[in-house]
Amino acid sequence: MTTEIRALSHRSTNDQVFALVTGDDLLGRRVLDVGAGEGYFSERLGQHIRARYGIPPGDVLRACDRFPALFRYPDVPCDPIDATGVLPYRDGSFDTVVAVEVVEHVEDHFRFIRELHRVVAPGGRVLVTTPNLLNVNSRLRYLHSGFWLLFDPLPLGSEDIIHTAGHINPITFYYLGYTFHRAGFSAVRLHFDRHKRSAALLAALAAPFILLGNALFRWRLRRRAPERYRENAELLRGNNSWGMLTSRSVIVEGIK
Repeated sequence: MTTEIRALSHRSTNDQVFALVTGDDLLGRRVLDVGAGEGYFSERLGQHIRARYGIPPGDVLRACDRFPALFRYPDVPCDPIDATGVLPYRDGSFDTVVAVEVVEHVEDHFRFIRELHRVVAPGGRVLVTTPNLLNVNSRLRYLHSGFWLLFDPLPLGSEDIIHTAGHINPITFYYLGYTFHRAGFSAVRLHFDRHKRSAALLAALAAPFILLGNALFRWRLRRRAPERYRENAELLRGNNSWGMLTSRSVIVEGIK
């Protein structure tokens, strides 16, 4: 009996990425699922492609992973990514590239985002999700423990090759957005998955402190470095938004 393909990332995150990807007409397009795991997102998108367009999912979708033997969706090929992290595709091969909860597992996120930028075509989009370190629950946990939510002390003497617990690279929205800009994306957009009720309650209680502190921070930056403030204005707007304070994961979209 065939067992269900597991979602190694939260289903609400997959839901939102799925909605963003399928909002486009995928006929004649090429989509890449990077760090595909067992193939949960690939299977879901593949079923949509078959039902909506009546074509084999492999005509649109391709997957890749560091450990392709774990991939279990037979309708889409899964290519191996070598130890250097270089993706096995030519420049500009895809119209949409998706990496769901992958960047927190990689040692060099600058190199990773540059690879995603390389394989997407001009005008194409890249969607990268990662746990939201800036929701209020995570900020409070870091305050008392020194560890963000979903990031714990790691085993020092072994390697988790499946990466189900290998969150080695905590990165906030601002620095991920900065990495997108450094990679050469012409526009960077921010999306969120589900909002946590507990975070919403805490955010409401902490709102006066956060709003006052953020206003003071932005005032000082604008006074001391007006040009830097201007070029960062869009990223800064998202940094303490209601979505940032309450969502489980952030989804950063880059347009090439």
